Amino acid sequence: MHTSIPGAIGTLFGLDMAVKQYIEENVSEKEEKNFCGTKVLIRKVYNKGFAFNSMDSEPDKVKKASVITTAVILMLTLAESFREGHKVTKTAWTLLSAGAISNTYDRIVRGKVVDYIGIRSDHKILGDVTANLADVYILIGSVLMWMRRIGKR
Repeated sequence: MHTSIPGAIGTLFGLDMAVKQYIEENVSEKEEKNFCGTKVLIRKVYNKGFAFNSMDSEPDKVKKASVITTAVILMLTLAESFREGHKVTKTAWTLLSAGAISNTYDRIVRGKVVDYIGIRSDHKILGDVTANLADVYILIGSVLMWMRRIGKR
């Protein structure tokens, strides 16, 4: 077993949880702060559903689906951790696991996911999107998986 995977998952999870807690305690829902003079915005948005608030009217189904998906991701991560090599795939599963655990934890404990990263944009759709580090982990992990799969062809 590649022993750094659990530690990396825990570290990434802890980082996202720490930022979410900071946002909960220090940013109001009406507030929007510019991050270090960039187009990145810090704001607090709650999401009871999946991405883009899909299924937000069915939080119990969202929780169940999140728990099942997270369990599957963790099992696949565990299986991958025993393989020799495959660093890109292991990194992808690590990122996917950390993101899934963090957002699922939020859904179970808070009843909603705390999102806090926005982008200042003239494009309405892009400007309306708010994410969190867990979402970024999932995005990067998915891209790595896709790149790995494309590379095998």
